[in-house]
Amino acid sequence: MSLEIKVSELGQKNSRPIFHLELSGEASIYFVLDWKSKIQSLLDKNPIRIEIDTSSLEKVDSSFVQSLILLKKDSLDRSWDLAILNHPKCLLEFYDLYGLIGFFQDRIRISKKDSSEFKFSYGLEKV
Repeated sequence: MSLEIKVSELGQKNSRPIFHLELSGEASIYFVLDWKSKIQSLLDKNPIRIEIDTSSLEKVDSSFVQSLILLKKDSLDRSWDLAILNHPKCLLEFYDLYGLIGFFQDRIRISKKDSSEFKFSYGLEKV
């Protein structure tokens, strides 16, 4: 299995590109160099927004999740928007385990049936 990355440019805003990525397959350490190379080529174009559709991912590991965390930090530091869309169960398991819902602030769409498998409460309690 491999990681397939389809990139399209949705347009521009303020002369900065908006990219949409569709990922499929396995996002693991075995393919992280290709992933980072592709992302860096997009970041070199100074985007205003990058959307990553993860719905077709069948497997993710911690190296991929770490790369998403670094990407989110870069987006905050350099004032561009990162949107992770259509989260598969394998990615939501990492979000749930490490309390990443609040960090990424993505819109999560999940069925009632599947939502019972997740807590999604880590880091969200009021102190």
